[in-house]
Amino acid sequence: MTEKKHTPGILIAAPMSGSGKTTFTVGLLSALKDMGRNVCSFKCGPDYIDPMYHTKTLGIPCRNLDTWFTDEKMTRSLFHADDTDEEQIHVVEGVMGLYDGVAGTEKEGSSYDLARVLGLPILLVVPARGMGRSVIALIKGFQAEDTEGLLRGVVLNQISEAFYQRLAPLIEAETGLSCLGFLPKDERLTVPGRYLGLTTPSPDGKKEGWDADFVRAAGETIKKQLDWEGFFRIAGSDAGSPNMKERVFAKTTVGKNDKKKVILAVARDEAFSFLYEDNLRLLAEQGVEFRFFSPLHDDRLPEGISGLLLSGGYPELYADQLSENRSMREDIRKKILQGLPAVAECGGFLYLMEEMADAEGRLRPMTGAISGRAYPAGRSIRFGYVEIEELVPSFLPEGLRLKGHEFHYFEATEKGTSCRITKPVTGRSWTGIVTNATLWAGFPHIYYPAEPRFAEVFAEKMRKEKRREEADGEHVLYS
Repeated sequence: MTEKKHTPGILIAAPMSGSGKTTFTVGLLSALKDMGRNVCSFKCGPDYIDPMYHTKTLGIPCRNLDTWFTDEKMTRSLFHADDTDEEQIHVVEGVMGLYDGVAGTEKEGSSYDLARVLGLPILLVVPARGMGRSVIALIKGFQAEDTEGLLRGVVLNQISEAFYQRLAPLIEAETGLSCLGFLPKDERLTVPGRYLGLTTPSPDGKKEGWDADFVRAAGETIKKQLDWEGFFRIAGSDAGSPNMKERVFAKTTVGKNDKKKVILAVARDEAFSFLYEDNLRLLAEQGVEFRFFSPLHDDRLPEGISGLLLSGGYPELYADQLSENRSMREDIRKKILQGLPAVAECGGFLYLMEEMADAEGRLRPMTGAISGRAYPAGRSIRFGYVEIEELVPSFLPEGLRLKGHEFHYFEATEKGTSCRITKPVTGRSWTGIVTNATLWAGFPHIYYPAEPRFAEVFAEKMRKEKRREEADGEHVLYS
């Protein structure tokens, strides 16, 4: 346990999605890095793509935090897991509107709830295009809900410099908040084209799927337009909240692990890239080592593995290439049917099926490790948080309840019937996910820190597989 009286940091929020949070946050991270500041970043909520932009900008992993997934103690522990010095600035990008949490109606899971738990001051990015004094009424409305006194400053987006200079003093006089700057109307500051959300930066950092010009423009703009003295004053304060004062935080560390090492093959390429950093960390704490591979470009799975993780992503955009890589498809199918422990989420789940429709609707062969066909639904399916429990214990021990989320535009003819999947708040439920003693495959993305035993179970299955392989090898050697 480590006592921490204060951690420099700030949460970037907005009145609604599409307000410019990602543009501002990426620009802020780029500017801070360029200024030589020690900075780390986080994303509020279940999101993969925004963290990729953070990671590409800083060159270090961005991690997710969510007060619905984890309780306050675990959330704070995850937040402080990588603290390197007292001056490191923690930048958190919010999700949706400031107060929008679970089901859009609950405080839990909202950006504001996360700021409350972490004791972070909030900077509100306000889209001001098409407004004048009405911006003040909008800001006052958000102030009225700020029971912890966390809202400390605003940045106006999509506004001219001349109008900002006239409007900013009025905002400060009538709200008491600091106006820290503005983002002008500039096409270079538009986040690159979207598919089900933001464009996915390429995992290897190459130009494809990653617009370096956008990051550069955002960084240069923020560096020029932001009131840095005001920013550092706010980010270095405790926001008037008792939550940061002399609070004791548990720090998560990966120490020596005496558990037998096992190797996990992890899919990561243009088609499969949705991985939570803290999921990998929990597996690493269980003695798991990673071999990243590409279902698109590699011929076979890595040698010496005892498990397989097929993450989510956009395999439907690469259905032809995945189908053409027959040797990889056959290797995965063979090893899963032989009992290789495997977890496949959303896009990875679709890849395990017999067929998948490509962009033109033509069916393409996939691995065939499980039955079913993947096809476009034409709309988002079951968007949001879910809780999951196996109906009959098979992959999981009895009573283990997981938390995750779903967000996909593809459907499947066979979604599985092994688990009960339930929406929080509404209680709506359905069956899904294909499981057996060594396989977990379904649409939900699982957030391991919400139930760390999932990582323990998966790692133990890999150790069991390694023992079986070693025993088989001995039988061959001495037969």
